Amino acid sequence: DFVVCGTFCFAQQKEIKVVDAQTGEAIAKARLTLADKILYTNDDGKVLLPDNISGVEVFAASYQKENIRSYIPIVKLKPLYKDIEGVNIVNIDVKKIFEEVNKNYSRLYYNKPSVYDILYKQKNISDHKINLLLVADAKFWTDANIYNYKYAFRGDHDQFVQIGLNNIRYFQKKEENKNYFQGSSLDRSTDMIGDLFFNYELKRLIRFSNVKGTKCTGQILNERDNEQNISFKVNMPSGFKLNGFIVYNKLDKVISHFEMNYDQSAFGTIKIKNSENVEYDFHSGNGVIIFDFYKKDNKYIPTQANTYGDYYVIFNGQKHEGAFHREITFQSFKEADNKGLTNRIDFKKKIWENIPDNEKKDSDILLSEEERRFIDENK
Repeated sequence: DFVVCGTFCFAQQKEIKVVDAQTGEAIAKARLTLADKILYTNDDGKVLLPDNISGVEVFAASYQKENIRSYIPIVKLKPLYKDIEGVNIVNIDVKKIFEEVNKNYSRLYYNKPSVYDILYKQKNISDHKINLLLVADAKFWTDANIYNYKYAFRGDHDQFVQIGLNNIRYFQKKEENKNYFQGSSLDRSTDMIGDLFFNYELKRLIRFSNVKGTKCTGQILNERDNEQNISFKVNMPSGFKLNGFIVYNKLDKVISHFEMNYDQSAFGTIKIKNSENVEYDFHSGNGVIIFDFYKKDNKYIPTQANTYGDYYVIFNGQKHEGAFHREITFQSFKEADNKGLTNRIDFKKKIWENIPDNEKKDSDILLSEEERRFIDENK
């Protein structure tokens, strides 16, 4: 079971790597469910585990689950299907699934006050190089595990979601004159808080699907026991395209894993002014939204909420590309009260502007090789 209180510490840890059994390629963001904590592999497919583990479930979308009872350096996951040509595709009304899950959302997903120990990670990239990396332990409180539109409309997000920074494991920010890269489109987006909640993305997806002239299709790629792996596409008349993948439990009638890619290449640029009141062109690019859930006591509890996106700007006639990555791992969960957190960040600021002091603690989090180089080069 996955109900945890308190801090989880490793006396001794060993590195483990999760790879594709057929190609040997690393599998990033594979989920490892321990007795009392949730972990995910990094961009290199690696994660640190205690050497005295007694049982770990390893899951990655489009792969068969594996259970390991003791430490092994490499875990090989078998693909559910080798290639799309070898898949017996079955069409399905995926829009109906979205609508039914949305309608029954509070019954399917845990909907009471909760507090999570989370690992918050944000990485900003300018012209293909990291220029900001933040990894922090934090608390995440929510009153009902849903996005509350009423409070959001009032700008009173603290009424339904709060984040408190506990410990800054890594924080490095490369100062640049290109101040349009000091933040990211994530920080400017009105969806920043919405992207923390699956019901927000689900309702938005349904709204897009209901636009006149929109084509929404779904296909079952694989089915095992009660789980269906379903791909979907939503093509709107405006040129906005969405495509993704879900793991759907047809017995529970719930989406346990959700990945959605959005394509905004058909849209034009907008004018933005920097801190020095200098105007430049900003163009949103493509992105990915990911949600992952874990079942406990017949309710589904979040284990990950990730947002990725890219964009470009044209400044003084030159084009510069940027990207952002925000990953939130809900490592442990417990029931909470309605009071929320004593210390919490101000959502009106960038999250690193909420860091109370310069105390940074190097830790046992396993960075990717690229991230480690960035930290070492900018100390």
